[in-house]
Amino acid sequence: MSQQAKELMKELPSPIGRIDNGMMRPFLPIVLLCAACGDNLLVDEEQGAPVKEPGFENVEPFFAPDVCSVRSWPSVAFADRDVDLTVVPTPTGAAIFSVDRVGGPLRGFAIDGRGELETKEQGNIIRDDLTFTSVSASFIDERIITASVSDEGSVSIDMIRPDLGAHYNLSTARGTMVADLPMAHVRDQRLAAIADTEGVTGIRFDTTWQTSGSQTLTAKAPRTITATRYREDTMVVWSTDSTCHLTRVGAEVMSSRNFPCLDGRIAVNPLERAGYMIYEEGADKLMISQIRIGGESEIANTQLFLENARSPKIVFDGSRYWVSYINARQDVVVGYLATDGSLVSMALEGTQPMGEGYELAVINGGVWVFAVDGAGAGAQRLCLKPVR
Repeated sequence: MSQQAKELMKELPSPIGRIDNGMMRPFLPIVLLCAACGDNLLVDEEQGAPVKEPGFENVEPFFAPDVCSVRSWPSVAFADRDVDLTVVPTPTGAAIFSVDRVGGPLRGFAIDGRGELETKEQGNIIRDDLTFTSVSASFIDERIITASVSDEGSVSIDMIRPDLGAHYNLSTARGTMVADLPMAHVRDQRLAAIADTEGVTGIRFDTTWQTSGSQTLTAKAPRTITATRYREDTMVVWSTDSTCHLTRVGAEVMSSRNFPCLDGRIAVNPLERAGYMIYEEGADKLMISQIRIGGESEIANTQLFLENARSPKIVFDGSRYWVSYINARQDVVVGYLATDGSLVSMALEGTQPMGEGYELAVINGGVWVFAVDGAGAGAQRLCLKPVR
């Protein structure tokens, strides 16, 4: 390992726990609630024993999503809203990376858990030696890792210093797309999933961050690719024009279905060995599939999720599953899956990014929507308020 790499790795923070995705429960028809912005309200404890009214049963409290804080970063400049944005949770908050989709440098800035800037006010230019068109990032083993696709048909996998002030290149490989989670564990190693017209490839890195080989996950060219963590394994999903495929790399388990799952996002709950995938099918139609670990097919029970919607995201905050998408009015809609399976959601009216220009993320236990739109870069933290 070079002296530059050793010096970079010395500056890294002490180990913390890994941040995991989750799953969402089965859903029923969507209940759309538009809630005004406000403070995160708490439910007061009941005073005395409840009194039952004749003819009425006890009603459990119902919670609606609300915006409890808003952040904007006007000093972080963007040429326009046609960007590819990725957000990765860190021990102190989050790192936000972006590239212009028409091509440009890799940029980034970091925030704390309250959304306040921790890096330069104008952001950092991390790499400008190539023209990048898309980027993904992950936080793994106390390191920030980015995977950036250049217009030359290569993927640069870099380790980024916590203050975003320097980078160290781990590998550069042929590729035209990367998963939205670019690197995760496969047992005691790490795996980065990249793809091009020759198929999907997993590049392995050992415990010293040296490349230790690669493997072909499929020789068929994918249209889109996504990935998530599952225990000490990497779950990779890709779609062709007519088929959907899921593999757990370390377990060497493969599932395939005869329908496409384009621009999908996936979330699983390791304790329940289950999860969900939400994806696009055709223009402005979202579908959802159950993920059943160990099932005959681990992609199960597919059905219509929503029409007149696109660009879906899904995260798990430790107790609820949150879903976001862009509606027919071009606003971001975000909500959680209730215990009965319905989606309780609200429109973030006026937040109108392009499909790749926004992200849904869990930062320090809170759910945030990050977006770059006509107003610049900003974020909104979601909370819940009782409505009955």
